[in-house]
Amino acid sequence: MKQNIELNQLDILNFAQSSGALSGKLPLLGFERLCAEDSRKSPEESINWSLNGQQIKTPDGINQIWLHLKANTHVMMTCQRCLELASFDLNVDRSFRFVDSEATALEQDDENEEDLLVMDKKFNTLELIEDELIMSLPIVPRHQVCQNLFLEDLAKEGQENPEFQRPNPFAVLANLKKSTKT
Repeated sequence: MKQNIELNQLDILNFAQSSGALSGKLPLLGFERLCAEDSRKSPEESINWSLNGQQIKTPDGINQIWLHLKANTHVMMTCQRCLELASFDLNVDRSFRFVDSEATALEQDDENEEDLLVMDKKFNTLELIEDELIMSLPIVPRHQVCQNLFLEDLAKEGQENPEFQRPNPFAVLANLKKSTKT
């Protein structure tokens, strides 16, 4: 339980200055928003995660505070093509640089490639882990290849039925070109 309290209220500055490292495994059921994306009623998956803090001195002498996050889990979502369950591995490997204020983050956001977050003595890393895993979900979940017999039959019917055959758009353009010349 102590680890959860630390993860909910991590002092990023001290964590980075001491080159802190934390890792663990948490049940997917503990992440309500991410769990809501899983099509199973009670997923028994776990989220494996690790956090590493780092303080880096820039050439101009400024100390930058960094947090490196790695997390992975497995979710099942409904395939939007065949409506069957599809399996997805979610993997996050991101680094974040912390700045003093929201104004600084907005000012530096356009000129920097790294992700910027605002420094907080009670930073909730559990929310960060969940947010990053949610952002790694597929926009349109679907199998690489669906094994739905109904869809296979429908595709075969479409190939055989001339009603479903579309003319080649370039052939149509060629015909238009010929008809305008005459």
